[in-house]
Amino acid sequence: MQKTVVIILAVIALIVGALVYKTTREPALDRDVLSRSGIFLFDAPRSLPDVELTSAAGEPWTGDDLAGQWDLLFFGYTYCPDICPTTMAELREIENSLPQDQADQLQITMISVDPNRDTPERMREYLEYFSEDFNGASGDPEQLASLARALSIAYIEPDTSEENYLVDHSGQVVMVNPEGQYVGFLRAPLRPAELSQWLPRIMKQ
Repeated sequence: MQKTVVIILAVIALIVGALVYKTTREPALDRDVLSRSGIFLFDAPRSLPDVELTSAAGEPWTGDDLAGQWDLLFFGYTYCPDICPTTMAELREIENSLPQDQADQLQITMISVDPNRDTPERMREYLEYFSEDFNGASGDPEQLASLARALSIAYIEPDTSEENYLVDHSGQVVMVNPEGQYVGFLRAPLRPAELSQWLPRIMKQ
């Protein structure tokens, strides 16, 4: 009789434990679910080319700057009238909504596709409007093009002889893991509320 009671209690404990686990565990990173939130992860990480640009601080910026933390890269320019300020504001919202430990492990960088006008000083002033923690980089057009191709970013070099010219460019945000590898992208327009829920899960992998 006593043995039967012990077995019954053990079965009940297993059932309760399974129910608790089922109701408290985080949902799996289902790629179809992620895509509906605008998040696209590759099956395997992709390597990046060796490039050297100039940071918004006026220092060399290379692939080494993408190692050691998660990075979100957005290719735009400071004179952009619409998508760039909107995206930077959304990235600030995402950064501010993350748990502090995840926010500390995330670096957001704007890569300017307008090196003709976006000097380090100009970029620094622009980025500080959104966040003092944001980074920026730009530089040699060939180096920019090499990095953009590797990250599937499209942009059209403008006619810089025209006054107040615009630069056509992609709007997605690139995700780079702490090993400096291209692992996916966030589709524009961003969904800060959803992204702030999923990014911590992705960063734990």
